[in-house]
Amino acid sequence: MSCPVRARRLACAALIALLAAPAHAESLTIDLPTALERARQRAPRAVSALARVGEARARRVGARVLFTQNPEIQVGAGRRYGTPRTLAADAQLTQPLELMRRAPRIDVANAELERAHAVSESELRELSLEVTQAFYDARYSDLAVELAERNVRLATRGADVARRRRRAGDLTDLEVNLATIALGRARASLEAARAERAASVGRLGALIGAAPADVITLAGDLEPAALTLDTLRGAVAQRADVRAIEAEARVARAQETLADVSAWPDVGVWFGYEREEGDSIVLGGLVLTLPVWNRAQGERAAARARLRRAELERVAVVTSASRQVLDAFEAYLRARDGVDIFERDVLPTLADSESLLERSLDAGQITVNDYLVARQEILSARREHLERKLALARAAASARFVAGVTP
Repeated sequence: MSCPVRARRLACAALIALLAAPAHAESLTIDLPTALERARQRAPRAVSALARVGEARARRVGARVLFTQNPEIQVGAGRRYGTPRTLAADAQLTQPLELMRRAPRIDVANAELERAHAVSESELRELSLEVTQAFYDARYSDLAVELAERNVRLATRGADVARRRRRAGDLTDLEVNLATIALGRARASLEAARAERAASVGRLGALIGAAPADVITLAGDLEPAALTLDTLRGAVAQRADVRAIEAEARVARAQETLADVSAWPDVGVWFGYEREEGDSIVLGGLVLTLPVWNRAQGERAAARARLRRAELERVAVVTSASRQVLDAFEAYLRARDGVDIFERDVLPTLADSESLLERSLDAGQITVNDYLVARQEILSARREHLERKLALARAAASARFVAGVTP
């Protein structure tokens, strides 16, 4: 085989290997602020929302042009039949001046840009809620896996003790079988918890724009920052969707002003040139459009209706949000009380109970069946603690969302 052929084949093989190689895996440590920041930069919905702001900014470029109508040129020529025969020519340039209309056009474009910003923030607000809840769900799954791993260790120890006591003649085969079954169930529960963690982390990864090969490690806990009702109430008027409605009203007002100006007579200038019987004639004049039939009645009516709709919608949204804040804060308080009571009355006893249970099993002071029942009760209590913390975190996220407070 010739060297050039061999070189080409080696180059092709290297290219194929390069294309087939997996993307470089990045290790991501994600806490809630990091998840929210990445989502606002990389989530498909965030990219689309920010791009629409760019579209509104681009439309403002068109509003800034001096005239929206281009000059119009009319040219004609003909032959005069008579004595003598002559050539007649005519040319005319017309330009509407659109007096007093450029500034209202720019005002409409600026209001539309403000509205686009507010609508984008409103969409990002909804995305932030989704990311926050997805993060809490994923972190809960993470902690549930740790709890399942702990349960496997305890079940393994219980099975080992049961087998040792069986060899000493203290237990029956049935009791050993029960301990073995409990160990198998603990291992199966661990795999189920890992599957749920993979699914929940995957949902979070899609929201924050993680690459397929990225490895996500979660940081933080399920402890939301404390909330006060006054803070939530004070934030309602500044909610992103409320600001979007207010921007809608500003657009309507600007459109009404533009419609009022459009109803005025439109003035234009024209310049002409004629050539007739060998003479050149230069002409000029004004063009005046008389708003007899169309005085922008439809545009004015539409702008006023749009303004009225925005005003009514703002009142309705603020009223509804104020009620939602009260209900969401009540749910948050109840969830927080549930966690506080659990951590005050239950958690201190759990660790002591686990220690007593292990010593009782080693010393033969408890049957295997009673041991399994007690261990399951302790496991259920720890899982309930996680569930209550998740409920509190989600309740806090919902309260912040309805009030418009940034997570």
